[in-house]
Amino acid sequence: MAVIFRGLSPHDLSAVDSGVARPLDGNVEMTLYVLDDWHSPTSHAIRAPMQPAVARALANALMAAAAQAEAKT
Repeated sequence: MAVIFRGLSPHDLSAVDSGVARPLDGNVEMTLYVLDDWHSPTSHAIRAPMQPAVARALANALMAAAAQAEAKT
């Protein structure tokens, strides 16, 4: 998975190193750890809170995309 930040160069973010999801106050919070070679040797955490229905839809879309990507290799 990659996250693309459409900011001014050289602040585009690179590939996601890892990610987690957890329940938070009736929603789901997805945290992605993104590598950023310009600022620090460690990953930066990007948090995205979402409603459970959005999290389910995203999970389904990610599973389908992963299956398609694996089928091409």
